[in-house]
Amino acid sequence: MDRLADFDRLSVVCAWLNSLPLYMFSGELTAALMLFAYDRNDINLVDPAVRAVLTYQASLEGPMHYEKFIDMVANVVDHNPPKELVDFLSCEVTH
Repeated sequence: MDRLADFDRLSVVCAWLNSLPLYMFSGELTAALMLFAYDRNDINLVDPAVRAVLTYQASLEGPMHYEKFIDMVANVVDHNPPKELVDFLSCEVTH
């Protein structure tokens, strides 16, 4: 079969995706997140990285292109977050 041949792994990734606000995602972002998470060994590292980037994206005027979103997530997972994300998350936010 193809790269999504491991049903158990795919089930874990789908369950994780269902915990995210998918209604806000483009089809491309949903697919890219699925492939990214499927290829990573530890969903517990992917989840907080995706949620951090989602939080950052919410501050922008519009959604990031899905490739930029995935690149940013990959950098966070690899412990190399981009400066703009670190700066945003380190700011005190008051409502």
